[in-house]
Amino acid sequence: MQHHDFLSRAVSTDRDITLEALRVFTYLSRRLHFDRPVPVLQSELADALGMQRPNVNRAIKLLETKQILLRDSKLGRAITFRLNPELEGSRA
Repeated sequence: MQHHDFLSRAVSTDRDITLEALRVFTYLSRRLHFDRPVPVLQSELADALGMQRPNVNRAIKLLETKQILLRDSKLGRAITFRLNPELEGSRA
């Protein structure tokens, strides 16, 4: 969990990260791992966070652009993501 805490701190201080991206990251960081992909439905995120799906999509794209989230494969309607292991213990 120490690596997740460090990554969370680094993400929260990155001035490019929007409030929506921070909310999505905070929610996902409790579910995602550095070493294995986890399926994520954007509709589930939108419902859980009370956000519009386009805002969730935009937040995910920003987190991918910053290479905080890595997109793996698609599993049915869900896209699998994992936390970037290169950021484990380093600055985002």
